[in-house]
Amino acid sequence: MAATTTSTGTWRVLTWNIRGSASPDLVLIAAHLRTSTPDAVALQEVRRHQARRLARMLGWRYRWARKHHPYSPLVWWRTEGIAVLTPHSIGEPTRTTLTPGVSTWVYRHRVLLSVTVRHRGHGLRVHCTHLSSTSTDERIEQARRVASVVRRNAVPASVVAGDLNTHPDDLVEIVREFHAAGLRDPGGDSTNPAERPVQRLDMVLVPNAAVVHEQHVPDGGDDWGRLSDHLPVLVEFEA
Repeated sequence: MAATTTSTGTWRVLTWNIRGSASPDLVLIAAHLRTSTPDAVALQEVRRHQARRLARMLGWRYRWARKHHPYSPLVWWRTEGIAVLTPHSIGEPTRTTLTPGVSTWVYRHRVLLSVTVRHRGHGLRVHCTHLSSTSTDERIEQARRVASVVRRNAVPASVVAGDLNTHPDDLVEIVREFHAAGLRDPGGDSTNPAERPVQRLDMVLVPNAAVVHEQHVPDGGDDWGRLSDHLPVLVEFEA
């Protein structure tokens, strides 16, 4: 992207659940990320080697955090995780467990990856997560934990990006948990299933005072469905 964009306090953040267990075409995913010109990309259901390969193809930096072992540490390449990629500098990574007491051997274990992306003197704290697919109560509690981390780590602007697994009957409740952390939902289109999206699971929450310049979700279709069951979400905003 043009250097003047970020130097004026504008950020482009993309989130995408790429369903890494289905071995998506990383070349096509990298091509979409490149043409989207994001400052930060939050990925869910991504394996460490997939995040590393994407970063290498793009010439970007990345941080990855383990979510859970679906089988055994002996088959480390199948370990599920989340990641943040960026063409800029990245630092101050922290991994927060959102489900204390839940074993890392089961899919219900959820985590938050937080990093600071810096470019031309500006900093953005990116919080990448993947909330529970099991119940509304679990999602609300996990959202509350994420919001607590956001409140402690604003530097000077923050976003939460990820697969929030919101349902039509709990989207408002989930988003409300982030209001105290100074974040809001800029709205957006459905993201799942990718072939013919009918539900909005993925989003980028932006600072309350942010001016949103763009919010984009592809229309979907069979080609997108071959990449993942989710569509990417891109939000450009001025903080």
